[in-house]
Amino acid sequence: MQKKTRTEAGIIEQVSANDNTAILTIKPAPKKHRARCYMMRTGVEGWTENDILRYCRLSSGRNYATELERRLDIHLERIEEKNPDGIGSHLRYRFSCRADVMLVIQLVSRNAATGGYRGLSQPEISDILTLYPDAFTAA
Repeated sequence: MQKKTRTEAGIIEQVSANDNTAILTIKPAPKKHRARCYMMRTGVEGWTENDILRYCRLSSGRNYATELERRLDIHLERIEEKNPDGIGSHLRYRFSCRADVMLVIQLVSRNAATGGYRGLSQPEISDILTLYPDAFTAA
């Protein structure tokens, strides 16, 4: 029988009852975390619902954007783009200001600490913030 204990860094120790050896495993990040990190890393170019599907392997890309708007009381800019085949269109989303990106970074970090998985490091946060100029407002 194995016993699992969770540490603050999100590392799960599995201790075998037979030999008292610990096996360290890191808890994988959930879908929302992966989607939110991708959204922030797109910069001022933004992302589409198809991008979330293609790069994060997640469906319903619009749901992740809508949830951020509702949860953080922010507004994402929506740009309608024609599909490459000329039939129909899809939306491109992007953050409307740098302050909104900061709110998402705080949410991602808070959820990672609570959930016990790896959040964003300080260099990653700095890299994300360089994608959004100081005076950036999309609208």
